[in-house]
Amino acid sequence: MKPYLTALFLLICVPVFAGGHWATAAETQSPAPDQPSNLTLSNFFTEGWNQEWTHRYTPGGAPDMALLHVTTNFLEREFRFDSYQQRNLRSDSNRSVDFVDALVAYGLNRRFMLEVVSNYVWKNAQPGGTSSDGASGALVGRVQLVDVPGSSLAFNLKVTSPNEGVVPSGTANNKETTFFPALAGWQDLTCYGLKRVGLYYSIGPETYVGPSNAGQKHNDLVYDVSVAKTWTEPNVPCFGNFTTFVELYNTTNLDGTDNGDNAANVTPGFRVTLFPKNILMGGIDLPVSSPNDFRATYRLTYIINF
Repeated sequence: MKPYLTALFLLICVPVFAGGHWATAAETQSPAPDQPSNLTLSNFFTEGWNQEWTHRYTPGGAPDMALLHVTTNFLEREFRFDSYQQRNLRSDSNRSVDFVDALVAYGLNRRFMLEVVSNYVWKNAQPGGTSSDGASGALVGRVQLVDVPGSSLAFNLKVTSPNEGVVPSGTANNKETTFFPALAGWQDLTCYGLKRVGLYYSIGPETYVGPSNAGQKHNDLVYDVSVAKTWTEPNVPCFGNFTTFVELYNTTNLDGTDNGDNAANVTPGFRVTLFPKNILMGGIDLPVSSPNDFRATYRLTYIINF
C-alpha cells in the first residue's frame, strides 16, 4: 500500500480499534453538561437511531466543522451554498469555469442523514470556441459510525447525475453517473498540546457509470487531509470560531488513458461565524501536481444551520 493510503488507513482505524474513543484534554476535565451519549461501532445497532439529532460540542476543544474540500464527518441540519471561479485554465478549449451549488442536509437522528444537492456550471470557451453550461444534482446519505468527545467517523455515499449540458474535453457527451462512497473522520489534537487544532480526513473511490469514449477513466481515488486552527471562541460577535485551515486534496486516476495521473491541490482558507448559525468560508485552490489545468480557483461558501 502507498504511504499516503497507509497513513489515512491508520487515522481511520484509530477511533475504531480504540473502542471509538480517543480522549482530549477537554475530556480529562469535568464533563460538559448535556453531552450526548457516545456512538461507536460496538453499539451501532442499539444507540443513536432513536435519539434526536444533535451536534456535539466540547468546550475547550477544537470544533468539529465542515470545510471546503474534505468530506464532512458528522451529521448536519443546514442550507449550504458554494461557488467557485476557476481562472487561467491551461486548456485549448476553456478559458474559465464558474460553478454554483446549493444543498439542504437533514439529520434524521444521530445515526443517519440525507442531503439533496443541485448545481450549475458554466464552461467559458477560448475566443472562437463554443461555451457550454448545464445543471446536475446529487443525493447523499451519511451514516455516523463513531461520535465521541474528540473523535468522529462517518460513511458517506454520494450519487451525482450527469450534466449533459457541459461536454467534457475530448468527449462527445456527458451521460455518466458518479458514485462516490467515502469514509470521513476528525480528530481533536488538543490532547497533544495543540489547543483547538483539528485534523480532518476523507478517502473514497469514485466510479463513473454510463456511455463514454475509449480511453476515458471509469474509476479514481479521492482523498483529503486538512488541518484547522480555531482562534476565537464561538460567542465572539461577528467573529465567532474564527478558523484558518489548510487542505491537501488529490484525485488519482485508476484507469483510462491517464491511469496513475494525480490532480493535487493545496487550499489555504478561513471560516468564521458571522452571527449565530450563519457561517462564511473562503479559500484558494493552488495546484501542486504537474501538469495542471489552472493556476488558481477562488472559493466562497455560506452555511445556514437550523
